[in-house]
Amino acid sequence: MDRRVVITGLAAAVLAVPALAQTSAPTSQPGAAGTSAAGSSGARMGGQVSQAEMQHMQQTMQLGMVALETSRIAQQKAQNADLKQFATFEVQEQTTIAEVLQSMMDPSATAATSASSAGTAAGMQMPADARQMVQKLQSAQAGAEFDRQYLQGQIEGHRDLLQVQERYLASNPQIREHMNVAKMARTQIREHIALLETMQQKMR
Repeated sequence: MDRRVVITGLAAAVLAVPALAQTSAPTSQPGAAGTSAAGSSGARMGGQVSQAEMQHMQQTMQLGMVALETSRIAQQKAQNADLKQFATFEVQEQTTIAEVLQSMMDPSATAATSASSAGTAAGMQMPADARQMVQKLQSAQAGAEFDRQYLQGQIEGHRDLLQVQERYLASNPQIREHMNVAKMARTQIREHIALLETMQQKMR
């Protein structure tokens, strides 16, 4: 699949998800606007978000943030041409996915707000081991060893991302637009893993 098609499809989801969420929202009670609903992710999506949806979004954004930050480093340091191109696409795609998920968590946010929040994954912090990996890549010199480290980290990270999508889809999700985004992400991640494993074989 052309990765630009994936980006286009996910970008369309950024626009579609808030409208779907608002359409499905129940009629609010008089005087309820601006109260506790404003601070509740579940209320912002029409009161339909379950723990499974929230966990899926948070885990996907957290892992995606690691892929995004390491790929930004690889854009500057990767020497293998295919790997550098992959890093560029990965930055674009992870940014778009984060925008989609941020829109799902806060349908009232504007596109500019979603894009800004996506860069920090809604204020989430990386796990300690992920921060160490990012710091290691930042301090590593460009060359074959950097390429191998980045490539292996992407394979492992994408496998983790795939498990997140599969766990959510196996949980009998009820929100159609959320399920569709997870399906698109799963397809994309599987393709990335296959591509990364092919590059790894060539680099050995």
